[in-house]
Amino acid sequence: MVAPKITPPKSLLIDIQAWQAEVMALPAPAIACGALLLLKAHCWRIGPIPDDDVALARITATSPAEWKKVRKAIEPLFVVKHGEWMRQDWVDELEASYQAVSKARQKSMKGHAARWGGRASGDASGNASGSASGMPAGMLNIKAPLDQQPQPKTKGPKPRANDVQPEFLGDVELAERALGIGGAA
Repeated sequence: MVAPKITPPKSLLIDIQAWQAEVMALPAPAIACGALLLLKAHCWRIGPIPDDDVALARITATSPAEWKKVRKAIEPLFVVKHGEWMRQDWVDELEASYQAVSKARQKSMKGHAARWGGRASGDASGNASGSASGMPAGMLNIKAPLDQQPQPKTKGPKPRANDVQPEFLGDVELAERALGIGGAA
């Protein structure tokens, strides 16, 4: 039987106070901090850190000359044996992360089983408990047949600027009569 593939965690756990205390005690703390962070990410995402200067320079995004200086500063933080760099605290954090993910997954499966009663499969249509036929058409975004749909009101051509509107003329005649001016007076 083949062991299932385990997806590495997508986020690192960092105790900020401990990290700062550890890094600030090193020479060139900015470079050491970046190198340690990249090494930790490599350890969590890919696996063991190889004891190979070319690979370590690539992992830490440093030049070979920079890596030689950084290595002297950070190597004492690791156990280097069997061709690998290892830190037990990083291994413990990674294991705790896997356990937390596994625990959350188990809780999720338990909640799923409680909600769906074990009858849910990968087929969503088999999980439906109701029918859409009892829902109003507006909720289903179903349009009525064309003969039952409201028709837009048709309008005549838009009046032009010099066109005189009949209702306007009636208003003008009333105003002229009231003032005693114009042709109707």
